[in-house]
Amino acid sequence: MSRRLLQLAWRNLWRNPRRTLIAMAAIALGYAMLLFVACLMAGLRWQMIENGTRLVLSEIQVHAPGYYPKRSIQKTLGGQKGTDVSALLAAISADPQVYAAAPRVYGYGLVSASHGSSAGVALLGVVPDQEPKITVLNTQMVKGSYLSTLAPHRVVVGDKLAGVIGVQVGSEIVLLTQAADGSMGNDLYTVGGIFHTGLDALDRGLVVMPLGSLQELLALTPGRIHEVGIKLHDITEATAVAAGLGVRLSKMLPVAVSAWPELAPDLAAYVQFNRGVTLVLFFIFFLLAVIGIMNTMLMAVFERTRELGMLMALGMRPAQVIGLIMAEAAGLAAASLVLGAALGAPLLWYLQAHGLDVGGATGEVVSVAGVVVGHLWYGRRDFSAYGQAAVGLAATALVSALYPAWRAAHFRPTEAIRKV
Repeated sequence: MSRRLLQLAWRNLWRNPRRTLIAMAAIALGYAMLLFVACLMAGLRWQMIENGTRLVLSEIQVHAPGYYPKRSIQKTLGGQKGTDVSALLAAISADPQVYAAAPRVYGYGLVSASHGSSAGVALLGVVPDQEPKITVLNTQMVKGSYLSTLAPHRVVVGDKLAGVIGVQVGSEIVLLTQAADGSMGNDLYTVGGIFHTGLDALDRGLVVMPLGSLQELLALTPGRIHEVGIKLHDITEATAVAAGLGVRLSKMLPVAVSAWPELAPDLAAYVQFNRGVTLVLFFIFFLLAVIGIMNTMLMAVFERTRELGMLMALGMRPAQVIGLIMAEAAGLAAASLVLGAALGAPLLWYLQAHGLDVGGATGEVVSVAGVVVGHLWYGRRDFSAYGQAAVGLAATALVSALYPAWRAAHFRPTEAIRKV
């Protein structure tokens, strides 16, 4: 396409500035809204993944084969003999993608207070100075304080569980469970802290304690652990990193390494649903844009019927007429996208800096697919989606101009010139 034809196309756009500006404003506002939606949906996906993995789950888990999801206390890493936990953690941390790793032990039992109230609970044993590197349960304390290696018989419980059995910080509780050797494990512990996550399963049914204390209660030797939780530098690489770790760690001992999409299938399904909704919204807008742009280009063509007929009579070929109309559509799209990006930039900044308050004046947290998101939904940069929106709108403009261009190319010069 010649430079002269492009110049002619650009001048033609501004022969009716009002119509061009209206079309540009519509496309620009649409692009700005697509940027807004893409940013918000990407932020929601990120918040759900972060919040869904950082409380207890972690981004990657390493288990003995067959341990997950039944969580039998017998199936520890390395079998009955256990494993060198320090060496295992060192092997995992050697991966440059790994930010931190921490061992865990799980159990199930009955917790009871001194006045007789009791409840069934899940028991989680962690290393107090390592676990906060991969999860943030330590930041959810509403009363008391988190675990300490200096207080092996202190535990933390959820606020709903504390209400059910009627305990406060400083209260003594008894934990009763079946140990790995078949005996009954029981011991007296002190409630050192109470947490609130917003998830009923954790707040009502979880007791967290030092790893060594739970190993002692379950009659497990120090080398026997059920899981290693892992946090990555980049959570989007979880599946690939898990696959690589599985191959490398299998040379040390039998392991099953799982990333968060496998550990939390409901969360993974929602993330995919979120992406699908984004694409559907994009498609709907593109469909509306086709109608608007085609109408604009058809009006422009019919208003210039006589002019186009004269150009064809003077020697302009049908292919050049098509090129002229397509160039006008491309120019309209390019100018609209630039304007839309300028309009959308402040919206994206606001979403990323301040978020969208969906909790209203109450400040209520919002839970989606079993994950606490919070009352503020923050946006996140998604350059891939921004590019898809821009390319999609540009393609939409060109496709919309095909029919008007085809009509213009099939004008008969002698009839077109007689049009008033």
